[in-house]
Amino acid sequence: MPGKKKGHLTAMQRAFSSHMAVTGDATYSAEKAGYSSPSVLGGRLARQPDVAEDVRRKARHLLVTRGAEVGVRVLIELAEDTKQKGSTRGAAAKSLVQLSGVAGAQSLTEQDLAEMPADKIRALLGEAERALADRMAKLKTIEHEPAEQPQSAQAAPSVFE
Repeated sequence: MPGKKKGHLTAMQRAFSSHMAVTGDATYSAEKAGYSSPSVLGGRLARQPDVAEDVRRKARHLLVTRGAEVGVRVLIELAEDTKQKGSTRGAAAKSLVQLSGVAGAQSLTEQDLAEMPADKIRALLGEAERALADRMAKLKTIEHEPAEQPQSAQAAPSVFE
């Protein structure tokens, strides 16, 4: 493109790369970005080094942000769903504990929860609860005075009196 500096994308190229990072469909992405010949230009745009790098960067960002949120949400749903098999729920709970960094998480990699004796699971749960209590104790409590109500609100009779 004339006058375009290397590494600087046009608004349409940025729109294309945003759609492409989500869908992986060059033609659709070119159409959504407003190109007049999306079936021809989609593939060309996807092969341009600056555009391709922007697509990769945006896809990585989506994976780290939205992908991680979805993954954790699904793990929580599986762990809480009593209709799931115990092994499924246990695997989801194990993954959540490992991701949380709560004490004892490293111990879970040594052996599957289904293979652990109940006393070991109780001990790990106790460690996790203590670690969580320690973390909660370190959080600062924000204290404030209750907001004063305006005089008109204080003097108004209640409809229940």
